[in-house]
This record gives sequence, structure tokens and C-alpha cells, in this order.
Amino acid sequence: MRTKSLLVLLGIIFGAASSIPAPAAEPRGSEPLTLKDGWFIQSFDKVSEDGKALTSGSFNPAGWYPASVPSTVLAALVNDKVYPDPDYGTNLRSIPGTEYPIGSNFSNIAMPVSSPFRMPWWYVTRFRVPAAYRGKTVWLHFDGINFRANVWVNGREIADSKSLAGSWRIHELDVTRAIRPGEENALAVEVEAPTPEDLAITFVDWNPLPPDKDMGLWRPVYLTLSGPVALRYPEAVTQFDLPSLDTAHLTVVAELHNASSQPVTGTLRGRIGSIQFSQAVQLEGSETRTVRFTPEKFPQLNLSHPRLWWPPQVGPLRCPTARAFDWGCGKSPPS
Repeated sequence: MRTKSLLVLLGIIFGAASSIPAPAAEPRGSEPLTLKDGWFIQSFDKVSEDGKALTSGSFNPAGWYPASVPSTVLAALVNDKVYPDPDYGTNLRSIPGTEYPIGSNFSNIAMPVSSPFRMPWWYVTRFRVPAAYRGKTVWLHFDGINFRANVWVNGREIADSKSLAGSWRIHELDVTRAIRPGEENALAVEVEAPTPEDLAITFVDWNPLPPDKDMGLWRPVYLTLSGPVALRYPEAVTQFDLPSLDTAHLTVVAELHNASSQPVTGTLRGRIGSIQFSQAVQLEGSETRTVRFTPEKFPQLNLSHPRLWWPPQVGPLRCPTARAFDWGCGKSPPS
């Protein structure tokens, strides 16, 4: 059994194993740099440049369609008045590429040769990065790409469609060497729609799939910072000696990723209310490791008579608080 009444704060203090000093693992107070506006999209077959060229030198948006992200290709084109709103009348059937039989599942059918969405589409943007990013590890996040993508930043290919594939995957790319703090930066994303063999977004007969099969950057794109070690996906798993709820046995888990090529050593610290715990960690260069705090090794994670978070229909709704953030009871979860 798990509860949502526990707020876990984890921090890492790491230094390089060599004599070279390393900055703190996670800079405090750094907000994500969201890349929402200033995008342009265009079909692959109408663009002569490749990703390297599109992110090197100047960019002329003439003939491109303005867009914001998140947005699918068709949504951006509808917003630009290229196609009518597919939510009204039979407008959907008038958009090129909507040739599949009414009532059929388009996700299981190949796009017609005449479809403008059969080819990949480019998403291109320019953005300025604060000078404060200098000396930090910079991560480029894609919270949702449908379906495959190739990514370039400032003339460098960062990742290709072999690793960037899947509608529901969350991608985090290290772009430290490509980003230019204090200057304008260029990002180009070549997106491909899912094929009938892909496990992607699907619709039902009363809510038919659009002709682009929801191709595009359909969730936010943003930059974040860390030091040489990034902490990701913290979780507290609660077990009880059922049917008794007198004692909660907590296992706290987090993933650590060493973005540098050098070994690092440090201490991972956590706090749940007044309960504190820590352990020493050593990571090899580029190593990713899941670190666990178990109740067997950390007796303080065995809680007597814990305050349980109950659904409203079952029991009292108790809200824990902390200085960093407040989770639950209608408030937004931590980012």
C-alpha cells in the first residue's frame, strides 16, 4: 500500500573525485526556460537545408508557418488559417490526407501518398540563453514528441530518431557543449508521424484521428540547469504490515546521473519532515544509478503511527508542508 502523505526533499552535494573542483549538483532558484513562442514549422519536402544548416548562421522564416509549442503540426496550421477548424461540421474530411474510410481506425492505416503529413515536418526556433548558464550543465527537455525526432542545436546533432521515439516518452538531452550562454541559440527538430506499426496516440470512431496523426511537439519544450550530477525521479514507497496501519516502512528512491566524464563522489541527503537520512555515493563518468534508502538500513524510515493521506470518502485529508513546496490538497505537484 502506498500513501501520498509524505513529502520527500532530496539534495545532493557532489565534488569531482579528481583535484578539479565541481559546482553544486543542483543550482538553487533556477527556473526552467520554457521554449513556447517564436517557433516556425515547414514540411521537409519544402526545405532544402538540413538540421545543421537550419541551426547555423541566420534563419529566414519566409514561407514558414509561425507556431507555438506545445502544438501538433495540424493544430499550428489550423491556427494559421491554412486549414479550417476540424472540430466543426465536416471540415475534417476537407483537410488533405483525410481519405481513410469513415469509422475506421486511421492509426492502423498508412498515410496516403497525397498527404502533406506523410513527410517529416521541421520545428525551428531561436532563443536567448542567460549568461548565468555558463559553467552549468544544461538539459533540453521534450515532454512529448509524436512520434520520432532528430534534434539539432547550434549546428550540432544532439539526438536522432533511433533514441527519440515514442508518443508518451519524456526526453532529457544534455546540450551543455552546444548551448551558448549569453547569446542567441538555434534549435531545429525534425518530427515524423507514427506508422501503423507504432504504439502511438489513437482515437475512436466518434473522435476520429486528424490527418497528421497528431504529429509534432505536443508537450512542453524547455531548458533546465544542474551541476555535474543531476537528481531525477525521487519517490517514496510506503509498505505496511497489513492489516495493521501502525507502522509505515518507507523506501526512498532517486536516480542520479553524472553528466561529466570524470568520477565524482558526494553525499545524497533526504528529509521527510523532521526525519533526515543520507548516504555517500560515488559515480563513474557518465554513470546513471538508482540510489535507495531502505528501512532495513535506515531505521528512521520506519514510522510509528504515521499520519495517512486518505481519499475524502474514506478518511481525513491531511496536508504536509515544507519550505520548498506544498504538495496535495488542490495545489500543484512539485516540478
